[in-house]
Amino acid sequence: MAEQTRIAVMIDGSYFNRVSNYYKFEHHTGRRVSMTGLLDLIRAATADMEDVPRARARVVAAHYFRGRYTLRDLEDRARSPNFVEESLRNDRVFDQILAASNITSHYTRIDTIADPPKEQGIDVWLALEAFDLAVSDRCDVVALVAGDGDFVPLVKKINAIGKRALVVAWGMKSETGTEVRYSASLAGTAAYFLDMADLIDNPRGDEQLDLVDQLFVDN
Repeated sequence: MAEQTRIAVMIDGSYFNRVSNYYKFEHHTGRRVSMTGLLDLIRAATADMEDVPRARARVVAAHYFRGRYTLRDLEDRARSPNFVEESLRNDRVFDQILAASNITSHYTRIDTIADPPKEQGIDVWLALEAFDLAVSDRCDVVALVAGDGDFVPLVKKINAIGKRALVVAWGMKSETGTEVRYSASLAGTAAYFLDMADLIDNPRGDEQLDLVDQLFVDN
């Protein structure tokens, strides 16, 4: 029997949000990306890249990292009477989606003093958690849903200890000028690279077509 391939999925939440917004508002699909659909596609793609049966490829850990505004920050930034209530409700709904998908969430406070506001240390946190999973032999493949070139040192470290990094990223631009990018250095450093924009727009065969359809939330 083929050896099991253990996959740890690490999601850059800000990057994922830009991707999901793109498909909802800028792409003909008009739907958001499904967390469970994303995990299933990563598992199937990893099995193919690792040359193991798909039944032997398992997502053993999944983590989501993003900065968040505090309640006080939301109140200070309120643009309408219902802004705070709607923001908190959206956060709660998304937390429920992560929990239902068995994805562990990690949040840091957004630095509102910076102009524009920015996340505090979230990339470092993601990198530390990812490397800990790899160096402690709790996974074989680290699937990094991200496009930032700042993650290149992480990928090199994963390579150095004999594990494999899979970069899952999108590169696309809408007619209105909205862009989602990824670092070519990040993609080139990883053992595996999954070009999601190409896969979604040009699925090869019925199997990929089914995976792509399941990648999006039903409206």
